[in-house]
Amino acid sequence: MQLSKKQPQHAILHKPKSAPEVPDVGLVLLDGSLKPLAFDRGAAAILNQSHQNGIPEEILRAIRGRKLSELSSIKTVFRNGKNEYMCRAHVMECEDTMLGQSIVVLHLERDSSMGNAMYEAALKYNLTEREQEALKGIAMGLSNKQLSERMNISPNTVRAFLRFIMVKMGVTSRSAIVAKILQDRDKFERVVSLQSKSELAV
Repeated sequence: MQLSKKQPQHAILHKPKSAPEVPDVGLVLLDGSLKPLAFDRGAAAILNQSHQNGIPEEILRAIRGRKLSELSSIKTVFRNGKNEYMCRAHVMECEDTMLGQSIVVLHLERDSSMGNAMYEAALKYNLTEREQEALKGIAMGLSNKQLSERMNISPNTVRAFLRFIMVKMGVTSRSAIVAKILQDRDKFERVVSLQSKSELAV
């Protein structure tokens, strides 16, 4: 009588599923009427963080009603989920006669260091939401006119916000505001780096 050999049974271990990492960059294609044509995987993941459909309103406000020739100079900051992103618009001329129109490309890129710096500045200098919005515009290099359009306020009101920010931060110019943010960011990153090293040493 022949005995059959039992094959050893291996336990199947399932690794716990970790939360998917959100990409740092993504691309969105829009037609001339700003209707989305396509999203790459990065953009789809970025925009799905907060379960919103389509393009963030901050981006649409910045590019809506602009001439195609003006779009390439536009930069917009928006927050999605826990992350801060910079959006740059580019215009591509299409040779395909079937499309017969230009395509707007939105390049989304996570800006964690500057986003953290803005957050730290808002806490440190007790900035209001509108002051934070103005501060983001300054960091992006927007003029007072561009800021007034972005924030839907008059240039005089923009200047008033800038004066409030300068007083709170203890500086006297726009360039000094940016320098202060970068200086504070460098200090913050050095502290985080030292904390990480001390944790590794334990």
